[in-house]
Amino acid sequence: MKTHVRFVRQGLEVSEISDHEWRVSDTRVAALGAPPVVGFILQLDAMFEVTQIGRPGRRTYFRSFDAALDELHG
Repeated sequence: MKTHVRFVRQGLEVSEISDHEWRVSDTRVAALGAPPVVGFILQLDAMFEVTQIGRPGRRTYFRSFDAALDELHG
């Protein structure tokens, strides 16, 4: 059984879904339960694709994981 990595950065909880996918939740508004999911990051070769919850059909691309995470921090 594989252990999935989970860490908190910039008030966001990042949970590894697979070796190239992450679910990002906002811990700043989690007082009443599980933190709400704000988006997903998918690594595509040398790029990171961000899909934000609440913005269907919109995807943005970044050259680093940190830049992708910054997009979800907004």
